[in-house]
Formats: sequence, structure tokens, C-alpha cells
Amino acid sequence: MSKTSKKTAGKKLHNPLHVTIAVGLVTLICALMLHQGTETKYVFGFLLAMTLGMLALEKINKAILVLLGSGIALLLAIWRGVLEKPDDHGAHALPVYIEMIDWGTIGIIIGSTIFVELISRSGLFAWISVKILKVSQGDPFKLLICFSGLTVIFSAFLNNVTAMIIVGSLTIVACKKLKLSAMPFLLAEGIYTNIGGLLTLISSIPNIIVGTAARIGYADFLVVTGPYCLIAFVATLYLVRWIFKLAPLVSAQGKADAKAMVDAFDEWDTVKDKKFFYLSALVLGAIILGFALHASIPVLNQMGLEVIAILGATVMLVIYPTDVEGVLNEVEWTLVLFFVGLFTLLGVMEHAGVLAMIGDWLKYPLSSGPATGPIAMMWSSAFFSGLTDNIPLAAVLAKVLSGFQSQVTELSWFAEYGHMLWWSLIFGAGLGGNFTPIGSASTVVAIGILKKEGHPITFMQYVKIGAIVVLVQLLLATGYLFGAEKIGLIKPLDHGKVPTMETQDHKASDNH
Repeated sequence: MSKTSKKTAGKKLHNPLHVTIAVGLVTLICALMLHQGTETKYVFGFLLAMTLGMLALEKINKAILVLLGSGIALLLAIWRGVLEKPDDHGAHALPVYIEMIDWGTIGIIIGSTIFVELISRSGLFAWISVKILKVSQGDPFKLLICFSGLTVIFSAFLNNVTAMIIVGSLTIVACKKLKLSAMPFLLAEGIYTNIGGLLTLISSIPNIIVGTAARIGYADFLVVTGPYCLIAFVATLYLVRWIFKLAPLVSAQGKADAKAMVDAFDEWDTVKDKKFFYLSALVLGAIILGFALHASIPVLNQMGLEVIAILGATVMLVIYPTDVEGVLNEVEWTLVLFFVGLFTLLGVMEHAGVLAMIGDWLKYPLSSGPATGPIAMMWSSAFFSGLTDNIPLAAVLAKVLSGFQSQVTELSWFAEYGHMLWWSLIFGAGLGGNFTPIGSASTVVAIGILKKEGHPITFMQYVKIGAIVVLVQLLLATGYLFGAEKIGLIKPLDHGKVPTMETQDHKASDNH
């Protein structure tokens, strides 16, 4: 049997004829709707709903599915002139569908995968894993605490995808040594990246977009989100413990056996070349510092975080001169293609007015009262963040709130509780990604790692877990926000000059 045949043996493949028929039918229906004069936003909204629905059914590989969805969307959008834009740059202008793709995220995924793969070959991750194992003394619940805390710290200062790739690599090594299932730990880490991503103003792109539009300072942001992240950290720990039955060791004999097993591990056993080990540690430290201090580093602060990831990968390839092709083959190309298709699909939806339509639907409930308005914002933004990328969603909703803020003298209700709407959007967009496996890039990465290790999890299996987690976290966030406002932790925002979205986008790209 060939190598390719071995890889595909036992895997459920889609039926090409069925997929072709389905694509043809959806394209024909959308084309007829457009030809009959149906509003563009409804036609493309239907296409988005069909794509998300098929993702939930998992009958087709997710990369193929979003590429098909984005391809249909692009063809229809170009046919109807939805993507037309002024040619301001002459022959050097990039097609609008190329600009839709967040190449920063793509670069981070490729660069991070390469340097993590090479650093893992140095034995550094195995070394750190054994150290963490010894701190936990082999207790599964203590191990969950250690890895979850590490995830929150990394996510607060690094890109969530990078944090997930690094901590996920450590987790796989540790779980193999203790002969534990990696599933509860990796899924918990995917959830914790979103908690860590909520911690600071620059922890995530939605934070940057919304925080800049609302004119929230870095320190003010941390003062409000810090206590909640601590509460959510503890609550989620016990929630994960309950869902996955990760009970701590209670018997003296069990503790002694686990400690003896852990103490028997030698962290230096997996290190074959100490020179390569120390060089890898140095490069990893430089990469982490580069991510954390990106905004303060001359020259680099004018570029995206993907440059740091690619530079780190390049340096590791230089100090590891063998099997370069083998390392490059370890890049998760399925994940890369999935995000290329997803970004393109969402970009078309933004141009077609689908995301703006979602924002329009929210205008009425947002003005419904000082309690119901913020609650509607938080829960609806969380729901849609679980179904789609929260970056364009946060940008659209920030535009809606910015429009209200510019009319604050006429809108008495926004002057009264507009600051709570901003914070509700920040918390909703940040936490809602845990709802589905496609709502957060880091969760997609976690599930990809599990699949690679032979532990696939379906869309609905994850939703059963994610829905419980999001429900608890949103209930806590709702109570926390109103409590924080009551004690004066959340204060009314300055309703002076409102920054333009162009300024926000520029700042966001500088910090991405």
C-alpha cells in the first residue's frame, strides 16, 4: 500500500458527486435570487447560513467547505459588482478579495508551527513539561491548573494562536508521559486563551478595535477586566473538572504512586544536544519578548506580529540545518487553507452588508434600557462570535456604537448607559468564541492538535461542552459588569471627539 493510501485508509471521504450537486444548487438558488432583485444582504446571508450549517454537519472537510463557500460568494459578488472599489493605486492595487484575508494570522500560524516544531525537537518543551509535571506531583487537577494558568499568561501577552500552539505542544508531551487523555486539557486551554485574550487592551484584535473606539486606556482596561478574568479562571477550572471528571487524587497511596512516577522522570532524558537546547530556549525567549514588547521595538513596531513569528521560524531553520523539507511539511496547511477561505467569506459578507445587517438588528434592543440594552449587546455579540469571526463582528458593532456616541447629545439613553454597551461588547465578543469550535482560532488549533494525535472531536461534541462554558462565563460576566459599575469600577466614558474607524483600523493593524 502506498504512503498516501495508508494515510487515507479508514478515513471517511466525501462523495464528489454529492458535493458538486450541492454546490451547483446553492449557486443557482443564490444567482436566481439576485437576478429576481432580492436584496444582496439577504442572498449572501443565506449563503453564510448554508456554509455554517454544513460546517455543523461535518459532512465535508472544513477547509474544502469554506473554500467552496468563499468561491461561490466571490463569483456572485463580482458578478453583481458588490466588490467594486475605486482604483486608487493604479497597476499596483491588490484585488479586494486578497485584501480581505488576514495575512497576519496566516503568517503567525505558519511561522509559529515551524518554530514550535523545531523547538520541540530540541527537547525544550519536554523539559518544561517534566518540570510542570513535578510541580503538579502527577495530580491531573493540579496539572490542569498549571497548564491553564500558563495559557492565560501566554494569551495575555502573545497572540492566542501562538499561545495555543506552544502550550498545546507542552500538554501533549506531559499527557503522554502520564498516560492521560489530552482532550480535557487541550479543550480547556482553547477556552482559557479567550479568557487570557480578554485581560489587556492589546491581548486581542477585538479588544484593540473596541477599546480604541471607546477611548479606553490600557490601565483602565486592565482594572476592569483583571478581576473578572480571575473569577472566570477559577470558575472554569471547576467547570472543566466537573465536565471531564478530573478529580484530584485523594488517597495517600494514589498521591504517593503519582509522585513516585513523576519523580522517576528525568527532564534531561529527551535532550540530545544541549547546545541546540540552549539555543532553542534563547530563541523562544526572544520570540516571546518580541511578541510582548512588539509595540516598543523600533522598526518591528511598524510591522505585524507575523514578522516576529516568521523571523523566529527562520532563525530556528538556520540553527537546525537538517530536514528542512520535513519541518515545512509539518505546517498545518489544512488550517491555513481554512482560514484563507474563512477570511475571504467573511470579507464578502462585510461588503455585501450582511454584518452591517446584523448590527442594524441590534439597534433597537440596545436602546431598550440600562439593564436590557447591555445584556442584549453582551449575549447577542457572544452568540454571533461563536458562529463567525469576532474581528469583523467587533468592527461592525463598534461602528454602530460610534454612531450612537457621535449623537450622544440627542440620545439620552446612550449618554446614560453607553459605557456599559462598550464593555458588554468587549466581554461578549471575547467570551463568545468558546461557543463553537469555529468561533475562536485558538480552539480550531486545539482541535487540530487533538485530531493529529488521534483524538478527533466533532462539531456537536464540542458545542455540548462550549455551550455550558459560555453560559456560565456570560452569567458571571453579566453579574460582574453591573456589580463593577455599582461600586464605581466602571465609569462613564469620555463622549468627546470620536476616533474614525480608519484610525482604529490603523492602530489595530499596528498591534496585530
